[in-house]
Amino acid sequence: MSKAFQTTSSRAVVREGVLDAIKIGSGETYLSAFGVFLGGTAMQIGALSTLPPLLGAVAQSLGVWIIERIKSRRRILSVAMVLQGLLWVPIALVPFLFGEGPSAVSALIVIVALYQLTIGVISPIWSSLIGDVIPSETRGQFFGFRNKWIAIATFVSLGLTGAIVHQAKGFGATRYGFLAIFLLAAVARVWSSFSFRAVDDPSFHISDESKFSFWKFVSRTRQSNFAKFVLFVSSMNFAVAVAGPYYAMYMLKDLAFTYVEFTLVVATAVVAQFTVMRSWGAVSDQFGNRKIMAVCGWLVAINPFFWLVSSNLWWIIFAQLYSGFFWSGFNLAAANFVFDAVTPPKRARCIAYQSIVNGVLVFIGAFFGGFLLTYYPDWLTHRLGLWTPESTFLVLFFLSGVCRVAVVYFLLPSFKEVRPVLPIRGHELLIRVSSLRPLSGASFALISDDETGESKRVDGKKPLA
Repeated sequence: MSKAFQTTSSRAVVREGVLDAIKIGSGETYLSAFGVFLGGTAMQIGALSTLPPLLGAVAQSLGVWIIERIKSRRRILSVAMVLQGLLWVPIALVPFLFGEGPSAVSALIVIVALYQLTIGVISPIWSSLIGDVIPSETRGQFFGFRNKWIAIATFVSLGLTGAIVHQAKGFGATRYGFLAIFLLAAVARVWSSFSFRAVDDPSFHISDESKFSFWKFVSRTRQSNFAKFVLFVSSMNFAVAVAGPYYAMYMLKDLAFTYVEFTLVVATAVVAQFTVMRSWGAVSDQFGNRKIMAVCGWLVAINPFFWLVSSNLWWIIFAQLYSGFFWSGFNLAAANFVFDAVTPPKRARCIAYQSIVNGVLVFIGAFFGGFLLTYYPDWLTHRLGLWTPESTFLVLFFLSGVCRVAVVYFLLPSFKEVRPVLPIRGHELLIRVSSLRPLSGASFALISDDETGESKRVDGKKPLA
């Protein structure tokens, strides 16, 4: 392991990520399934998946306001993480307090909105602090390493909690199964707060020149490379949100998957992520983040079409393996691009504004999907799938794929890489990733930069914004 990963701060950041992953695997992943269990309508499930994150995105401006007044970023984060963990308790108690039905789902949406507000406060402050703590020259490798362990923790917690809910359903006590897994999420998040206190908390100063309004940020979309990047990523997430909130409903209702089968499908994508995450991190440092987004963007664009081919469990698992492999690269590159493109004083504000744009577009995408589910003519659904049941959800999968292809085609060329990197073709990048030892480090098998096999690096990043 690199010495950069062996500092007290880096180890604490990894531990915090692993504990947060347990929260995600045992909590956030099952919120849509929980809404389905409570009897939510399609519009309510869409709202559950997108309205709280929209409010959380807007709350990131509150995070920026706080960070400009309370200089200890670590202290703010520790308190916010505890509050976030405690909010899992009322989420777990929803069926006991409100029963089942639309009113219970409405209460769930309100509580999850409060939960997302804490995420909104945490996100820009966390990114600001971690960007100062993790060295830029090893950032890609570090986050590849961290994300690998996050994926492993997510997978393990998914498997455990999926088995708990499945067994609880077998005993006619599904609500108690959800109670158990959501309380586990609460404990993990509160615990992560204590782990995070070991992270360095360097002082920082935000000058008046680094402060700018959201409207000024939006108005510079045509001139700003970072704003064009934000538009691309947010538009891609809009395309994903057209169908994203409804995959759980499709599997649990139309395909009648058990909770074990549902968990297996979700966990498959996680397995694909942790097997290649460090490989994506290694090539990110050498060949840049835009190249990864370009290659993976095209490949994830066609993923929804796989769901139109067959409803067979093993086919869907294959689609999830494919999805996890390339989404892991896309998401890692998109996150690292922000650190490269934005100077530290502007980082929290830029991330907050990015989240607002993203949250608005994701909400619009999911609302559009929910509208179609409610009003789309049923007689057209049988024309879309091959070996699938007639389902209105197939319309959303098809439209999501079309929108993704359009976003990559029209918006990807609009922004550029922000640091000097080695050139590489798309197919060579894929070979490079597949021939790295994904779980153990950066050893190149098929392609090297010279006859000795020694890899060259390009250093000297210069943020542009």
